[in-house]
Amino acid sequence: MKKKIYFSGLDGLRFISIFFVVLHHLFTFKNYYGLNKFDVPVLGRIGYYGIQFFFAGSGFLITYLLLVEYNKYHKISLKYFYTRRILRIWPAYYVLLFFAIELVQKTSFFRIPGLTDEYLTGNYQSSNLLFFSFLPHIAPFYNSTAPYIHQTYTIGIEEQFYFLWGLLFFFGAKHAKRLFFIILLCVPALNIAHDLLYNNLQWKVPGFKTYFFKTITYIKYCRFSTFAIGSLFAYAFFQNMKWINVFRSTIVQISVYAVLIISLAFNLVIPYINDEYIAILMLCVFSIATFKKESLINYEAKWLSFLGRISYGIYLFHIFAIVFAIKICTSLFHFSIASYGELAVLCILTISLAIVFGWVSHYTVEKFFLRIKKRFQKV
Repeated sequence: MKKKIYFSGLDGLRFISIFFVVLHHLFTFKNYYGLNKFDVPVLGRIGYYGIQFFFAGSGFLITYLLLVEYNKYHKISLKYFYTRRILRIWPAYYVLLFFAIELVQKTSFFRIPGLTDEYLTGNYQSSNLLFFSFLPHIAPFYNSTAPYIHQTYTIGIEEQFYFLWGLLFFFGAKHAKRLFFIILLCVPALNIAHDLLYNNLQWKVPGFKTYFFKTITYIKYCRFSTFAIGSLFAYAFFQNMKWINVFRSTIVQISVYAVLIISLAFNLVIPYINDEYIAILMLCVFSIATFKKESLINYEAKWLSFLGRISYGIYLFHIFAIVFAIKICTSLFHFSIASYGELAVLCILTISLAIVFGWVSHYTVEKFFLRIKKRFQKV
């Protein structure tokens, strides 16, 4: 029986990241219901940091698994790799689409003021087609997005990454490290070129300027450099490089957490390379978590690991949890969310419902396909 490759703290950090994304979306969606008395701007920032961890963490884990497979077999099985990704991602995703598009949009209870009307009056058929074609990250560029599934754009970005990284390893595994560095250097360079050229040059070729900037915007939007950073960290772990051990140090850990808190508190933005900065910072936190015995924070608590394992379902269905929580608080409890006590109840109820929905998704849909996925594991 193959021994599962496991990194301490990864599940716990997944849930923590999703926890802050859920809270960020709660504070966004409650405004649609007129519950805008309170706002916590830091939630927007920390939610974005959470999203960056998703991408950087995926870059790390997938790259590490591919490195192990290539090292063991001297080749990559694209068929098995893509099958594993499909079995992990697609089933719960399409269940979400069924509820969000085929059922929810026809029920007044689930209507979100403003968002639902905007979606239904737009070219929603084309939007739905993109979602059902598993291109959720493309849909926001052209069409209004159905409420409850906007968050899946990140899943589309990750699936695109899986597709491209699989090909990269299949055709150029020996040069993977070099390619990671090239990607990491090129994306910030494109960002700088975009910002400088946009204001200072007028292109003589009609349409070229628009095409050029849209291409760069799409590259930045797809976080290729963030994935590349995760891949470089994976390469360092795979090669057991000595510098990784610095994260065992208490002083280094305190320094990393201090930088993270300062960046969030003061909304620190690094020109041209802010996404890359956040990705590195989040991977430093992840590196700390991998050293379970030395880590100042226990990311391996059983409850945290469990919530991390069901975090995919939590992420997919958390908009439902938000709407249910708002409906319960406003209709059943008659809250107007005009006090911190009522706000606390709304937050607790939202997180609790999101966990319940994630648990249901995991044990009714995902677990069946995860068992099948094991048949296609190479390492």
